[in-house]
Amino acid sequence: MKIGFVSKKTGLGIHTIRYYEKQGLLKKPGKDASGHRTYQSKDVEILDWISCMKNSGMSLNKIKTYTSAFYTDDKNACIEMLEEHLRHLQVQHKNISHYIEVTKNKIFRFKNP
Repeated sequence: MKIGFVSKKTGLGIHTIRYYEKQGLLKKPGKDASGHRTYQSKDVEILDWISCMKNSGMSLNKIKTYTSAFYTDDKNACIEMLEEHLRHLQVQHKNISHYIEVTKNKIFRFKNP
């Protein structure tokens, strides 16, 4: 797959994909006969995960550690990192649920003085 196709498939910009390569989050892709980057389905999978983890608050350093474990098939390291991140997300979810309730109550009080 060429970078433009991967960009469309993942929703990430071409520059973002290249940045992730430079930062070591994504393996350097192979090149075709004309020198264009070629990506595999595993690269698309990891790019989707990078987006998910980044959007849910994981730092790029932690993502780099995760992707390194992913590419070396270190399942235990991946599981450990994902379980830690899940705990973090669950705390965030609990906090957000509280903020939603507080906001709803405030709106109710404004509407019903």
